[in-house]
Amino acid sequence: MAFGRPAAGSTNTEESASCSIVTSSPHHPIPNRLQNPSSGDRLRHSEATNQRSERPPRYHAASGTNNEPSMPKITSFCGRRALGSVAGALLVLITGCSDENAYQAPPPPSVTAIQPPMHTFEPYQDIVATVRPEETIEIRARVAGFLEERSFQPGDPVTAGEQLFTLETAEYVAAVNGAEADLAAAQAKLQLDIEVSQKYQLAFEKGAASEVELLESNAKVEVSSASVQQAEARVERAKLDLSYTIIPSPIDGRIGEDLVSIGTLVGRAEPTLLARVSTIDPMNVYFDIPETAYLEWRGNMAAANRDPDAREAYPFEIVLPDGVVYDQKGDLDFVDIEIDRTTGTMKMRGVIGNPDGLLRDGLFVRARVRQPARSTLAVPESAILVDMAGAYVYVVDDQNIVNRQGVETGVSLDGLTEIIKGIDSSSKVIVDGILRSRPGAMVTAELIDLPEAMRRIDPASRIASQN
Repeated sequence: MAFGRPAAGSTNTEESASCSIVTSSPHHPIPNRLQNPSSGDRLRHSEATNQRSERPPRYHAASGTNNEPSMPKITSFCGRRALGSVAGALLVLITGCSDENAYQAPPPPSVTAIQPPMHTFEPYQDIVATVRPEETIEIRARVAGFLEERSFQPGDPVTAGEQLFTLETAEYVAAVNGAEADLAAAQAKLQLDIEVSQKYQLAFEKGAASEVELLESNAKVEVSSASVQQAEARVERAKLDLSYTIIPSPIDGRIGEDLVSIGTLVGRAEPTLLARVSTIDPMNVYFDIPETAYLEWRGNMAAANRDPDAREAYPFEIVLPDGVVYDQKGDLDFVDIEIDRTTGTMKMRGVIGNPDGLLRDGLFVRARVRQPARSTLAVPESAILVDMAGAYVYVVDDQNIVNRQGVETGVSLDGLTEIIKGIDSSSKVIVDGILRSRPGAMVTAELIDLPEAMRRIDPASRIASQN
């Protein structure tokens, strides 16, 4: 270790004096007596040097040798002055860039708003309903016999009086013949009794017959006359039974499935059901409405100066199961006289045309009963927000500040919602960019009309308008 030794080739004593170097190392502690070390110090230094020489060599990138210690720290006046110069330069650079990195607020978000126009709403309610024919007739065998013939195909339309089934007739033809024979015998007996009674009358007038005999002959005439009437009735009954072997359709309509096969004995114990015929035009539509809806409808009808008890006051249409609105209109022709105590509903029945036979018995549809039309403010349904406090919209004031405005809504039809109170036609209601809006925030509002807003909200409407 060398203390205060100048570098090789250096002869400048002033530089050595002004920039004195003090070295320290973890392996070379600096003693207090640097100028004149004592003999004890030299001995301890020699022992420490010997101990270090026994350690394995270390490799230091700075020294380039295996035995030299690591580079010592250098603390000097010149180093401190250089470090201060670098720090000052960095401070100048940082100060010069501070204006360019200043925070700039983002521009207000863009939203789209409308001023709600007046729109005509015709409220309606869809109610689950069932289609039924006006008449459904059961075709039954009124007399016993074997089924001989079927004159239709199941599902065919039929007309009133058209022959449908034929039963075995031999038995009933014989019955008619027998009844007619009995009638002829009774008529002959009556004729005989009449002639005998006339003879007794002549004999009684001549005193050749008693009054009792005359009365007996007249009584026989009465009995024979009654027998003739009974025989005539039996003939009529036999002919009627014979006519029952031919079974026609009682109404115009459509016949269903045949329920009995040809050759089956029918009508022996009871009238056998053979098939059913139902009317197809018009059809009945049955549905039940809640009592609250019934009262609301009556109030709306009265407000529109329409008689709520008139049958034509409740026009309706039906929506088919595939969502298509049926092209025929109907009228209610029956409203029940009481409300069902178990369900709180009232039964209604409407009549609707079925010229093409599309409607069938048992078809489930939705009866759409409309109320009187009214004109109110309208906004897109998507602009209405709802929370625990109720329905509300976001409106933009004259300073382009977003405000929350509570509203009372009515019906929603075709993507539009009826506004009863809360805003007026001058309010600017946000319809697009709602998620970018919050009360108290500033926005940039683009004002458009309602049709354009609906086209932007509903892509299908936009495509349809382009086509």
